[in-house]
Amino acid sequence: MQKDTASLQKKIAASKEDTNKVILYTNLCDFLISKGATDSALATAQKAWLLASKLKYNHGLVMSLIRFGSVYEEITKDYTKAINYYKEAVKIAETNRLYGDINLSYGSILNMYYYLGNYPGAMTIAQKGLVAAEQRNDKEMLAHYNNQMGFIYLKQQKPAEAIKYYRQYLNLAREMDNLMVLADSYNCMSDIYLLENDYKVSLEYLFDALDIYKRMNSREIVYKKNNYKNNESDKSDRISYTLFKISNLYKMQGRYQLSLQYALNGLNYNDGRHPPSFNQYDLASYYVNIGEVYMALKNYKHAMQFLNKGLSLSKAILHREDIRDAYNGLSKTYALQKRYDRAYHYQQLYAVLKDSIINEKTTRAIEQVRSSFEGDKKDKEIALLKQQQRLKQTEAENRALVLNILIGFFVLSAVISYLIVYIRNNKKKQKQVHEKQLAVQAERQRISGDMHDDIGTGLSTMLIYINLLKSKLSGKAEYSDIERVASLGDGLVAQMKEIVWSLNPVNDSLESLLIFIRLYFAQLFEPLPYRTKIIFPSSIPDVALKGVIRRNIYLSIKEALNNVIKHANADYVELRVELHPHKLIISVKDNGKGFPDTQDGHFFNNGLKNMQRRMEQINGRFKFFNDDGASISIEFGLDRYSNG
Repeated sequence: MQKDTASLQKKIAASKEDTNKVILYTNLCDFLISKGATDSALATAQKAWLLASKLKYNHGLVMSLIRFGSVYEEITKDYTKAINYYKEAVKIAETNRLYGDINLSYGSILNMYYYLGNYPGAMTIAQKGLVAAEQRNDKEMLAHYNNQMGFIYLKQQKPAEAIKYYRQYLNLAREMDNLMVLADSYNCMSDIYLLENDYKVSLEYLFDALDIYKRMNSREIVYKKNNYKNNESDKSDRISYTLFKISNLYKMQGRYQLSLQYALNGLNYNDGRHPPSFNQYDLASYYVNIGEVYMALKNYKHAMQFLNKGLSLSKAILHREDIRDAYNGLSKTYALQKRYDRAYHYQQLYAVLKDSIINEKTTRAIEQVRSSFEGDKKDKEIALLKQQQRLKQTEAENRALVLNILIGFFVLSAVISYLIVYIRNNKKKQKQVHEKQLAVQAERQRISGDMHDDIGTGLSTMLIYINLLKSKLSGKAEYSDIERVASLGDGLVAQMKEIVWSLNPVNDSLESLLIFIRLYFAQLFEPLPYRTKIIFPSSIPDVALKGVIRRNIYLSIKEALNNVIKHANADYVELRVELHPHKLIISVKDNGKGFPDTQDGHFFNNGLKNMQRRMEQINGRFKFFNDDGASISIEFGLDRYSNG
């Protein structure tokens, strides 16, 4: 390792300031991360970043950001910082359409979300990756992201949703004639049938996968040219992984001796050439699994050893699901030994962590993400029914365990009573807040309807009489006065329509805002001698926007469009709407005389000041500059307003 590091440092010192040197820096950073050298790795990643920035080398920027994230993920275990760096890498990759870097960045974020049990976040990333792969018809990545989607739903115990993605994963493996992916898909399919307690079919899939891995490892099967690129150590790891899955299945059947045999074979598997190199995530779960088997065999000493190993390792990598399972195993083991104080302690830790991983909020967030891509109501109902059945079964098991623990903790009932009262009061407060929000929306809708029905009807009636009067006074001296009154009435009707639109909560969406702006642009310039151009997104995401936000954005664009007519002396005007992953940009450009130069850089008229003020009120940005005419743009962040 030291020799390789020194060799890389020599190459870097002899290299020119080019893109190859950026890659050498990232390679050196990988070595330093593997040695746990935090400061040196960060310094090297910084050098890669600075050189890539100087060269405007976007791929190098992505690679250096991923190294920053890897330092915090693998060495310091600061997953929040790691995720932030990976997200920055995603932004650069997506902005510059670096497809390979996009998938690499997505994979880094997915690993973090799985560690933390953040399945809504994982769902969002996997869906984006699936869409990108579909656009390119990239079967390998389609298979990968279908696998991820199936895994996410499986972890939420939703077999109806998971099996759709796993079946697609299996079909793609067969289309690609890829044995490694095929074996992996068999493992996935076994999980579905295991979740539905169909042990026979689940076991058949597992042994089919194990057979493929072993034949590949013994070189009975030779890869084709275009086959999936895995080295031989990967196959050894997959053999161990499958052996543990078989062990877990036998454990669920109550065949504990057979379960222990396969588990120990998986942990100690060695083909004599390439012993498996376990990742920390898998190894922690293996230890917990073996501990549970020893517990079932009443070998509590070994059970405690392996469960504590699994707990220690899962805490070191902050993997919440492995920590949860270790807590549960330790609680049951202590209870079986009638050590109820320790059993209660670990049961409490287990319950808190379990509720934080799978709760109503998490499930709702996942369904919101999913609903933006598909609306299969029947599958949802089936999944919900099966989930409720499993929850009832789990609750029954937990009640039996708690009953044993309560022998030494009769005071717990008082604590539970207090918590129930507290939760009920909290829910009551939340309900009151929700009802107030609904009342405000209803009042907004009532005001909007009253304005439309009463004031709008009155103004329209007034304009009818004014237009009748115009026809009678045509050619007379009073005609110009009544013409001004009619024009004022038209303006009032238009303003009333804008106010009604902004008040009505039905219009509280990004789509409503953009359609309203486009309609105003078309109506404003249609009767005028201007060449016009509208650049509009082909699809608009489901984003909720409050009335005050919609109104300020709309009035700013309205002011910009009217300024073109009043001041620009132009014959061409362009409206451009751009939707980026996290922000909205709307710009108005003309080919007129542009803005006059100002000595102090201040705004020079009230219209621009008003636009600036409106955007500041909603935390947006406003820009204006000369570009063969005048150009005005507004930017507004959409991160906090997405519906999923």
